[in-house]
Amino acid sequence: MRYLLRRCLFALMSVVSCTAWCADNTAAEPKKDVIGFHLFSQHVPAASYNNLNPGIYYRLAEGPVAGIYRNSVRRTSVYAGYTWQYNRFDLTTGFVTGYTRGAQPLLVPSMALFTYRGVTTRLAFIPRIEKRIGSHVLHIVAEI
Repeated sequence: MRYLLRRCLFALMSVVSCTAWCADNTAAEPKKDVIGFHLFSQHVPAASYNNLNPGIYYRLAEGPVAGIYRNSVRRTSVYAGYTWQYNRFDLTTGFVTGYTRGAQPLLVPSMALFTYRGVTTRLAFIPRIEKRIGSHVLHIVAEI
């Protein structure tokens, strides 16, 4: 059943990604400050990690970002960094705490999937940051 659920989730994300990629985005919106809410994740391959990752972050229009969330190993993580933005795509780099060692490097590409009534849903890919966590993560956030 989990296998089927992962395959369905992957297929849905593929369709949404292709739609977002192919959409005409000629009218670029001006950059603005953003409040984001970390929602949930899917670990690939799946294991007994925490997939409910509530948290919040604030990103200035110029790119600096800081946030806090409940991580995959059920600890609180705090991060700070910088986000480069290009149309629907973002790349966030910085440092994150809350895993086995102090601050560790953070590299998170993401893509805006859709916006509804001023709320943007974003899909992020988080590569594994330490050997103890044996999976990559697909993560959903909502931004206002």
